[in-house]
Amino acid sequence: MPVFIIHHFRGASMPFESILPIPDLFTAKRVLCIQPHYDDNDIGAGGTIVLLAQNGAEIVYLTVTDASLSDEAAAASLARDQQAAGKIIGVKQHIGLGYPDAGAYDYFALRRDLLKYIRLLQPDFVLTCDPWLTYEAHRDHIQTGLAAAEAVQFAGLPRIPSSDSAVDAAYQGHSIEGIGFYYTREPNHVVDITAAWETKVAAIRSYAAQIPPDAADQIVMALQFKSAQICEGRDFQLGEPFKILHPQALHCGL
Repeated sequence: MPVFIIHHFRGASMPFESILPIPDLFTAKRVLCIQPHYDDNDIGAGGTIVLLAQNGAEIVYLTVTDASLSDEAAAASLARDQQAAGKIIGVKQHIGLGYPDAGAYDYFALRRDLLKYIRLLQPDFVLTCDPWLTYEAHRDHIQTGLAAAEAVQFAGLPRIPSSDSAVDAAYQGHSIEGIGFYYTREPNHVVDITAAWETKVAAIRSYAAQIPPDAADQIVMALQFKSAQICEGRDFQLGEPFKILHPQALHCGL
């Protein structure tokens, strides 16, 4: 089949998106946002998630790692701060898997857990970090993004088990419209977050114990700088870049 497809479109001038269109994120009614650490969704996609929530989407945050690298005071306040930031963003549910931050854990165990929650929650769309980001050295980000992508691809294959056999047995299949990767250098879509910028910044600043004010200032400045780069030539200055793909595009580029 891949040979046929390549031969059929060889020399064709039509863009790839006309064969497999970029899914429309804002048609999603439930979005599962899978992050390696407590703040990644807010930093990488917070403005977009605010707009999704305002558009009526149910937002679920799934955090892969724990707070084991935070000092005692910061770790103790993390759950409270996550709830506060989530209320600002519009998050309906928080799920924590508790894998050790920057520690040793099994990739396939993580993939099974993500399969469980995709089959259980049946999101229309999944957001996560881009595991193929150039020079990304944090393995939590690489493993989270890749496991999320595989879980999206394999959700409808019953012979690939999740970590919960009861969930697998009850799952009847559903349509995942797309997956969006933030923290990406190869975006195919930029969301105008001008109307949600201040809300995103407020959520980031909610992690007062984990992110001191001066560190939060640096994050905001960096986000503004990157946003100016990505929005050059557009009619807005505050945007979030994504690589948005149909699940069928997650294998062999077809």
